[in-house]
Amino acid sequence: MSTHITASGPLGNGPMPVAPTTAGDGSTLRHPLVVVVVAAAVTLAVGFAPMPFWDEDEPRFAAIARTMLETGDWVVPMYNDTLAVDKPVLMHWCMAACYRLFGVSEIPARIPSALAALATALALLRAGTAWFSVRTGVVAALAWIGCLLVGIESHAATPDAILTALTTWMTVLATEPLLLAATAGSPGSSKRLAAGKAALVGALGGLAVLCKGPVGFVGPLAVILPWVTAVEWQARRDPAASVGRQMLTAIRAGFGSVAFIRPVILTLAMLAVAAPWYVAVGLRTNGEWPAGFFLIHNVGRFAAPMENHSGGIFFHLLAMLVGFYPWSCFLPFAIVVATWRATSTNASTLERRGLGLALLWLLVWVGAFSLAATKLPNYVLPAYPAAALVVAATATRLVNRGTVSMPRWLAAGLGWVVFGGVATVATILVVGRFGVTGATPAALVGLVPILGAAVCWWGARSGRFDPLAAMVGLSLVYTALAVGPAAARIAGANALPGLVEQAHRHAGGTARLSTYGQNTPNVVYYARGHVNEWRPEQADQAIADLSNDDDRVLLVTEEALRTIESNLPSGTGVVGRVRPLFKDGDFLLIGRTDAPPPRQAATESLTR
Repeated sequence: MSTHITASGPLGNGPMPVAPTTAGDGSTLRHPLVVVVVAAAVTLAVGFAPMPFWDEDEPRFAAIARTMLETGDWVVPMYNDTLAVDKPVLMHWCMAACYRLFGVSEIPARIPSALAALATALALLRAGTAWFSVRTGVVAALAWIGCLLVGIESHAATPDAILTALTTWMTVLATEPLLLAATAGSPGSSKRLAAGKAALVGALGGLAVLCKGPVGFVGPLAVILPWVTAVEWQARRDPAASVGRQMLTAIRAGFGSVAFIRPVILTLAMLAVAAPWYVAVGLRTNGEWPAGFFLIHNVGRFAAPMENHSGGIFFHLLAMLVGFYPWSCFLPFAIVVATWRATSTNASTLERRGLGLALLWLLVWVGAFSLAATKLPNYVLPAYPAAALVVAATATRLVNRGTVSMPRWLAAGLGWVVFGGVATVATILVVGRFGVTGATPAALVGLVPILGAAVCWWGARSGRFDPLAAMVGLSLVYTALAVGPAAARIAGANALPGLVEQAHRHAGGTARLSTYGQNTPNVVYYARGHVNEWRPEQADQAIADLSNDDDRVLLVTEEALRTIESNLPSGTGVVGRVRPLFKDGDFLLIGRTDAPPPRQAATESLTR
């Protein structure tokens, strides 16, 4: 027995048989919590391939957490014996706690992000189920887990996944009373959050402030307050009233939204959680940490590009096409449909409120960071849960109860999924030609969306199974393989950790490492101790440093070596050389070559 696609609207193109979906409204979908937890846990576990830290952030944050564990000072974040002012402390605490439980290595440092991604999935299951249907909740939770940027951030030693979990739960919990009122058929709103729930939301906001600063509290409120205001205005407005009376109603709705969130309880709970550490670190550093964090890494990042991380006004919109892949292939159309449904009188009050909240949530986070001067794709990760809800609500409506509406939408979306798979294959093959050795086999991961899209379409045409379930499956498999086994193959190009280990072997144990003209967090973390950092104008200090200890090793770039090689101490030479990823020249190790330390022979001299 099969049912048919309905040609609904201008995108419809006739009937197509699809599998009957008895769980279209979630009524026969058993154990949704188990489904989400098991699918998410397996996907996250596959992504945990052993590989060294990437980029600048991961090893820097990991080094700070390790220092906390080693020194016992869990208040002042220190990086290479200098004050670290770029991020608050929650992420470092989480990583240091995992170090204590599982030992100091890359995987324990990444566990907090994976647990945070799972927590966000559970929030989406709760929200999607309450606002729309059980099926929507499951699809939203797994669409979140199965998109590319979430796969990356859930396996990164960075704060973004933790921040997103906290802001998502804040938004979901704070808005529940108004959504429940709609479920009960009440046209009005709940007068206030319950005191206990307001305290819980405020406490989550305090943790978010400990994770990434004021944005963790202000960001969710920028979503919650306008949405509550809109709900209050809809409940109070009189369509026949004059313009002046309508404006007065809007003002009253605004005040009502503030009263609804219980601002005193909310703020006190936030301060009770966040303020003790901020006060303590301010006192311990004589105000240096708060000044650096708030003035440089908050105001400064918004006002001007930092660390060459700039972009145009559409940067984050374009970045989401990659970061939210493969579900981004359906997102633009889903936004259009969701906007229409949110303003349609044919939709239920609950559906209108749920879609309106998700759309506003997406707009606030993406819009705010699009205005900021400093831009990175992970800055808008807190918007991804809203995108998952919008796509899931639209998909379960159009692929539901045995029918697929608007088949051209499905075909177009799957076409873009195929394009993304081809782009994945091409990108990996190209970077393999430009220095990323061993990356070519990783290109096979690009076949997953190509084959998966074909399976989805065949399922829709044949009526054998639900194409939406196939889409969920392909997204989970693609993301798990892309951030796990495929990334592990590409990780061979991350050469600096291996170079530092070579320095340790050359020293016969743990090298005393210095850098001249170039230093990176990868070097500091894998040095397992303090690294002397000499600037280009400090050539004499770098050379003197190298002369003082037989186990001292100096890391330099090819360009920096040319400025000091004529003054190098006798008996020193190049003992290691690699070409880091995306660098124009080699990084070299300069150490003793006349009397090499035990278990390590000299490999190269400057005269060679």
